[in-house]
Amino acid sequence: MLESKIKVLLSTIPIALLGAVMVLGVQSAALPALAQPAQETFFESDVRGANETQGGGGEAAAAGAALLRQGQISSSLSDVPGRDDTQAVVIVPPRDDNAVLSGILTFQASRPVDLFVWNNVELENTTAIPEEFGDLDDIVNIGGKTFALAEVGSGNSASVPFTGNAVEVVGEDEPFIVTYSLNAFPALANLVSDLQSLNSFNATAAEEGDDAGNDDDEG
Repeated sequence: MLESKIKVLLSTIPIALLGAVMVLGVQSAALPALAQPAQETFFESDVRGANETQGGGGEAAAAGAALLRQGQISSSLSDVPGRDDTQAVVIVPPRDDNAVLSGILTFQASRPVDLFVWNNVELENTTAIPEEFGDLDDIVNIGGKTFALAEVGSGNSASVPFTGNAVEVVGEDEPFIVTYSLNAFPALANLVSDLQSLNSFNATAAEEGDDAGNDDDEG
């Protein structure tokens, strides 16, 4: 009697297990497969971050796009006025939102170069800067904007902290290659200019010119 019960019990176990497997299989087939998010490449992440930053506008957007880049760039003819046949590399171009970048650039160039930082200059069209205020050859118009070009380093290699709107490496008339690492943080800056002494100088010069003209007429 006991042996009969054991045989019956053993014979029912595979059937029960088979039924459970079939039920689980049906339930699994009924559940939709969960889509796995695609892995974003470094290039896609960099492009997306830049688009979100410049497309959003405002200080919060500009402050959110830290730049961490590394690579090599070959030189080409400089677009800066007055640099005939000069080879250059713009590692950090000016942004559409005029954000100021602060960070560190480490570079190695295949030829001796000079490192320039561009700073945005907002001058009214009526503002004239006379020669009495010094050498202004490094204030140039590039792409419809006015920049003051500050030379902050020179040589074949360096690690340079900087703050400005753009960073450029300038050589001579022979092509070169720059290997670089860049870590910079952009933010919108408050433009604070005080040209009162310049305007006063121009006003005084204009008055003196008028007086001289009147004296000539009287003479």
